[in-house]
Amino acid sequence: MLDSDPENPFLIYALAREYEQKQATMQALLMYEHLVNDHPSYVPTYYHYSKLLYGAGNRVEALKMLKRGIETGLQEKDLHAVSEMKALYANWTDGDEDE
Repeated sequence: MLDSDPENPFLIYALAREYEQKQATMQALLMYEHLVNDHPSYVPTYYHYSKLLYGAGNRVEALKMLKRGIETGLQEKDLHAVSEMKALYANWTDGDEDE
């Protein structure tokens, strides 16, 4: 499907999630990076990209990406995603907004 519609953000996201499940971390990171650069309004990207970054030990970048996702989610009025990202951020920072 991606061959016939290579810039479909849902298909790129689905492939990134598949790479994650197969523990192909670098491929997943590249797909998420493509999404945030070329399809920044695709809100689901930010939650999973942040979690992958955090799990890989890049916590500072993960928190930045999560903040960006929250801002994007608010702009796109995806309040469910915003709620999930805020909860994850609070969990990672123990509620400290200054991190």
